[in-house]
Amino acid sequence: MKTRIILIIFSLGTVFQGFSQQDKHLSMFAEAPVFLNPAAAGFAPGNLQLFSNFRMQWTTVSNEPYRTMTAGADWKMMDKGNGFMGAGINFTNDAAGVTNYQTNVIAVPVNYAILLNKSNLFSVGIQPAYYQRSVSTANASWDNQWTGIEFDPTIDNQEAVPSQNYSLSKFDVSMGVYWETFFSKYSKLTLGISGQHLTKQRINILTDDNGLYRKLNVHGQGSFGKMNSTFTLEPAFMFFVQGPNKEFTFGSNYKFLLKSGSLITNYFNDITLSLGTYYRVGDAFMVNAILDMSGLGFGASYDFNMSSLTRATNGLGGMEFFIRYRLQFGTGDLGNNRVH
Repeated sequence: MKTRIILIIFSLGTVFQGFSQQDKHLSMFAEAPVFLNPAAAGFAPGNLQLFSNFRMQWTTVSNEPYRTMTAGADWKMMDKGNGFMGAGINFTNDAAGVTNYQTNVIAVPVNYAILLNKSNLFSVGIQPAYYQRSVSTANASWDNQWTGIEFDPTIDNQEAVPSQNYSLSKFDVSMGVYWETFFSKYSKLTLGISGQHLTKQRINILTDDNGLYRKLNVHGQGSFGKMNSTFTLEPAFMFFVQGPNKEFTFGSNYKFLLKSGSLITNYFNDITLSLGTYYRVGDAFMVNAILDMSGLGFGASYDFNMSSLTRATNGLGGMEFFIRYRLQFGTGDLGNNRVH
């Protein structure tokens, strides 16, 4: 009962008062950086990337756990050898609690990457988006509706909030920069900085508020291998600041080449298995496994909660899955010369 009431209060407090603010929260952030930064669109191996994931967390806390789903596509075009244009379309749905508190975002990242020299690419991107938030109080239960055995929704809740659906839609925009550098044919590093919710749109459905906090993301990933080696080290980190909220996640994946592709098809005939460990500071320890087969990838991760919330979760956090497909077509000069 207490857990149910806590989730109701969280949902209603976020929507009507704006004291808390909800944003997508993913553990395998390094597998689709375009969701962090519009300047990363088109940088994946190949010409087209399709990506979708699903996350569920805090199943031990409530029968209505937090759920996040993403789906998107990004691609490379106008690849002339000295730069290319990246573009995409992304969808995110975040839902929580008995009030079905939801955030839906449809975003269109667009960028242009310039080849600075043979080893360095620099990209600038922008992302207009449609941002929608909703909540329904129809299924909410209140203290005075508890009979001692169960909640009775026919009892007057004596609250000022009517039982109905509420919704708010706004324009959103993000911008970012992204840098990719190669140290050798087998090693590279990417770094990105992005600003999200730059319009600071209103999120309080009933009254005006100070708007959604702007979010600063700093993220990076390396890939370090050697000639004739079947092992690649792939460290990554992500740090964000959003108003009073901060998060720092770091760790690494350890990739093993199970079957090598030919020299001609390269990445798109490789079969690799990657195992990873990450730490979200003050919150969770995470493990993941990723299998890539000729451009088709599957991944799963699990969070072990280490925060004060362990009293409710018993250390159990969130499960996350993704599926990804990368396709190579065309003969763009820059796309063929880059090493992944």
